[in-house]
Amino acid sequence: MTLIQETKNNEFMENLCFSVLELDGVRFVGMIDKGGNLVSSQFQSKINPFETEEKRRMMYMQMALEISMRKDFDSSLGEVDYIASRRKNVLMVSIPINNNLLLVSASPNGSAEKIFDYVSRIIS
Repeated sequence: MTLIQETKNNEFMENLCFSVLELDGVRFVGMIDKGGNLVSSQFQSKINPFETEEKRRMMYMQMALEISMRKDFDSSLGEVDYIASRRKNVLMVSIPINNNLLLVSASPNGSAEKIFDYVSRIIS
């Protein structure tokens, strides 16, 4: 990837994070590379993260690994649109985009389908 392409890709990721952060109930949006490194991210103002930075890094690596492992079944089941997990305190949605993973943390009463639909409209 050339420097110009990489710059455009970084700008796209940052703009996507800002855009998704505007959805109701979204607490955090981050773009994770295939190695589990946070490339771009935004927290909603006045939001305190649930986990420490170290635990968040572990979570990013775990999510990147989870998506990578699910690719083994793409040929028979189709590509993963998104993975969602709803917990007592948060809804987590992971959406693969090219070689990256968009991670969205939202209020537990949010809709993974609405988040996915919104992101799909932006990237298409």
